Amino acid sequence: MGPDSEIKASVVPLKASNGSTSPVSARKACYAELRQLFEGLRGQNHLIILQGAPDPDAISSALALEFMANLQEIESTILAFQVPSHHENRALVKRLGINLVYWEEGFDVSQFAAYSIVDSKRFTTKLDKRLDESGVQFLAFIDHHREDVSAPGASLIDIRPGYGSTAAILCEYLGEAYPKGLESTDPEHVRMATALMHGIRSDTSTFLRSTPMDYQAAAFLAPSVDHRTLKMIERKVLSSGVLGMFENALVRKRVHDNFVFSDVGYVRSADRDGIPQAAELLLAREGTDTVLVFGIVDEKTIDGSFRTTSETINPDEFLKGFLGVSPESGEYYGGGNIRDKGGFQIPLGFLGHFEDKNQVYSMAKETIEKSFLAYIGKAINEEESK
Repeated sequence: MGPDSEIKASVVPLKASNGSTSPVSARKACYAELRQLFEGLRGQNHLIILQGAPDPDAISSALALEFMANLQEIESTILAFQVPSHHENRALVKRLGINLVYWEEGFDVSQFAAYSIVDSKRFTTKLDKRLDESGVQFLAFIDHHREDVSAPGASLIDIRPGYGSTAAILCEYLGEAYPKGLESTDPEHVRMATALMHGIRSDTSTFLRSTPMDYQAAAFLAPSVDHRTLKMIERKVLSSGVLGMFENALVRKRVHDNFVFSDVGYVRSADRDGIPQAAELLLAREGTDTVLVFGIVDEKTIDGSFRTTSETINPDEFLKGFLGVSPESGEYYGGGNIRDKGGFQIPLGFLGHFEDKNQVYSMAKETIEKSFLAYIGKAINEEESK
């Protein structure tokens, strides 16, 4: 079944809609604009950029965008700056044969006519200068996190903070392209539906934090999902490195009322996703509603994860408030969504060259913990280790 060809290209991005524009007409307009933009790129190359560590929501959204571009005979490349480290993310890429290209210094952007970014609060990348010099068009920015004050310079901007996943937004595009549903007998449709279902399930904690739009997207995908493959992707496997991180997080935790601060030590990039897993583990502690866990990854960066069930804490505001802005890039070190989670990454800089790694780690821990405690109104000598 081919895509519906009768939708008119009326451009009303959802983020700009007001009381006079219904959500249904707004999303139809977003899809129509995207299709119109793709039609103008027919036969050319398109770059899809994944920021940070690729997670299931980002990967599946990129796969769906690649699929829709391909409908207009556009060849897409999905570029990631980090290799997936979480077992489920690696399984998603491997089981569904998703081709991720990883950033290298010699990566040539001049081969692309346009680029898009999905599932990211940040619309700036380390490629911006090269993209601008090569005249590569910023085609689309699609995300479900809260919009920052400044707006991306993309031709299509679709930001929906009321959604639990970016994958749900892409499902609505697919629903406009295939109003009768995806074909359960088409291998590409099944592959895409399976990836998107995992993306939605992952970003909403298996629908515990989902919105009506995520449920609607899941209902759209359900008939075409390969449940056997989905089960294999979501099978829980913990490496010895991640288990060691769990042990460190439990032993080193510092409890401050309903807050828990902990660290997991030096971490290989292959185990980096163990940091948010450790944060989730500590969040299950009775009497805890907010957790921050960090580690030093590959002796280059301080990576941290923030989790909360508090009704009053906004993770994005919290992380930006206590970590501040990088004087080099002018960007915040961390950020998150408005509900329950966020993360940060701080370059070690010249400290990474010190021979005494224990001293480097102690300095990093003391600096972050002092800032954290000051932000929640505690003093370093008030800590109560438990």
